[in-house]
Amino acid sequence: MKKRLLAILLAAVMVMGLAGFTGNKALAEAKNFNEEGYPIVNEKITLKVLLGVRDSDTIIDPKDMPALQRLEEQTGIHVEWDVVKSADWDTKLSLMWASEEYPDVILASNQSVNVEDYGVSQGLLIPLDELSKKYMPNYTERIALEKSDPTVSLIASDGKKYSIGRAMHYGNQCNQHFFINQGWLDALKLETPKDVGELTDVLRAFVSQDPNGNGEKDEVGIEMGINGFYGVRFVLPLFGVPCDSSLWIYLDENKQVQFTPYHEGFRKCMEWLHTMYEEGILSAEVLSQDSATVENKLKSNSVGFFTAWRLANMGFDNGVEKDSVLWSPEGACMHRILNVAAGSAYVTETNKNVEATMRWLDALMETEMMFSLVYGEKDATDGTGWKWDDNGKVTLLNDYSINEKTYLDVNTLYWMPSTYYMNVANLSKSYAQKQEFCAVYEEHGIFQPYSNDYIRLAPLTSDQKADANLIGVDINSAVVENIARFIEKGVTDESWASFMKIFEQIDVTGYMKTYQDALNTMDIQ
Repeated sequence: MKKRLLAILLAAVMVMGLAGFTGNKALAEAKNFNEEGYPIVNEKITLKVLLGVRDSDTIIDPKDMPALQRLEEQTGIHVEWDVVKSADWDTKLSLMWASEEYPDVILASNQSVNVEDYGVSQGLLIPLDELSKKYMPNYTERIALEKSDPTVSLIASDGKKYSIGRAMHYGNQCNQHFFINQGWLDALKLETPKDVGELTDVLRAFVSQDPNGNGEKDEVGIEMGINGFYGVRFVLPLFGVPCDSSLWIYLDENKQVQFTPYHEGFRKCMEWLHTMYEEGILSAEVLSQDSATVENKLKSNSVGFFTAWRLANMGFDNGVEKDSVLWSPEGACMHRILNVAAGSAYVTETNKNVEATMRWLDALMETEMMFSLVYGEKDATDGTGWKWDDNGKVTLLNDYSINEKTYLDVNTLYWMPSTYYMNVANLSKSYAQKQEFCAVYEEHGIFQPYSNDYIRLAPLTSDQKADANLIGVDINSAVVENIARFIEKGVTDESWASFMKIFEQIDVTGYMKTYQDALNTMDIQ
């Protein structure tokens, strides 16, 4: 009995001692961390950061980068960097999760991290909603400047956000624009067409009346491909179909998911493209050429009509850019780009300095630090960097000629939503042109009311995403294959009925319902 009592007393003493030790440690950690100002910690701590880098980027060791050295001195936080190229990213992550030895931070601005599996389901990533509001003023203040919350894209299926977002927006509102050869219009004394009907007449004139004046029949009315960046997806909006760059579903004016081939404009577009192909107005290589081939052809000045992201700095400066102008057609309905964030920084559940980590992530976003990490040092003279102009705005100096970068480039955490960017930085010629073109389309009212991007942001579970992706692949194969057939052979009631029958077998109805149910939980604006 005495021995048992003694054992109980000894155990109690040990527990009290351990509690005291733990309490003292927690107190020491609390005293080491500063909620405001610098340094973030009074005594240096070390964070382990897994950094994803694009395959095309060659960078020096991050610990030798001037900006990151300043950041360590400023914050008191030392970082051990583990740099992984995109090609090795998935393998690295799989091995890491299996080893149960995690970094404190995963910084993946150009790679993917499955938050549904490792955040929602397994709890290996921690939710950052409240932590970011408390410890990341740069991040939260820039969010508040926007008309709508750009971090809506980061919400997981459980309603939480497991990442800090990245964004670099310049007010872009759509992917492609329509361009027409103004030089040829002037040469033939033609008026700018107002709609598809008038465009058809203009294109017929382009290929039959020698507008380039060389005496040869070398004019191409429409230059494009079936798929890719200059593909059919970007011609469909001419017929009121707000198709985007990756999906064959879209959001209508009632926030309902619709199937693109079911839109009446889809068949009309196929019939028109067949007519253009049969009459020799559409490029003869349309059925086989990829985006690179189209872009190479646009370097010549023998094209009357095409779609593109913009004109400036697209690789065809001495080609179609010289004589082409933006065209805003009546009756069009363009996919509207939603300026939202993509996941970039993640904090693992083994991180022992979460509050300090959040403040360190926010420090990456301070204006001078962020621009130095993305573009190079302020006032640099080596072909990198940026400077403040006389009006107190950032002007980029970086000509991207340096081989080994002394800065992280877009592999860092950057937070430049459109309002913030417009306030602090000057737009380059190409960015300014893109913004101008988008503003014209906005003024003419040809953007869809609700962006298709919401569909991509729908909070699906991992299983739902996997199923939807498989169905999406089948849909894309069927649609692309039949687009090629329609352009070459034409559209009949019989061929169209067979086309529609495919989607009953694929269960497009269930596919759309999965997205609609998830979208119904979102605040779509």
